[in-house]
Amino acid sequence: MNKTELPKAVRSFLNGKGLERKQHDAMLLSTVTSEGFPHVAMISAGELVAISSSRVKLLIWKDTTSSKNMIQNHKATVTLVMEGKAYYIKLLLKKEASVLSGYELFTGEVAAFKEDYAKYAVLTSGIQFQLHHPKEVLSRWEKSIEAVLSTEKTDS
Repeated sequence: MNKTELPKAVRSFLNGKGLERKQHDAMLLSTVTSEGFPHVAMISAGELVAISSSRVKLLIWKDTTSSKNMIQNHKATVTLVMEGKAYYIKLLLKKEASVLSGYELFTGEVAAFKEDYAKYAVLTSGIQFQLHHPKEVLSRWEKSIEAVLSTEKTDS
């Protein structure tokens, strides 16, 4: 596998479908501040979609530290845990036209991909959360994914 391509299992998790079964899984979005410090935020399957094996779309809340960092330096790393392994996805980002009010949309090209595991242990879980209002949040995620994917029809 090319080190700039997402494996099938990761693409499947980030396909924008089956959000109900993914509602408890959080990923870490790492960026760098203007002062050079790492900044970590949690994102969900409702905010990150794999468009291909080497390209993703991120829909991030507007005016957050993460969105400001990504606008400033065009880079981020996403960390997710699944199937007993950690996956690190380094992204080169391009800000796109807004598709939903209150959000920034980015296209990310996979610059590097790493699968991390220990021979002596297995990761049993990543960061997980419980939604306060699952129906509302899942509905919002579905609309977000639909809006993000609608940008692909005009890009091709």
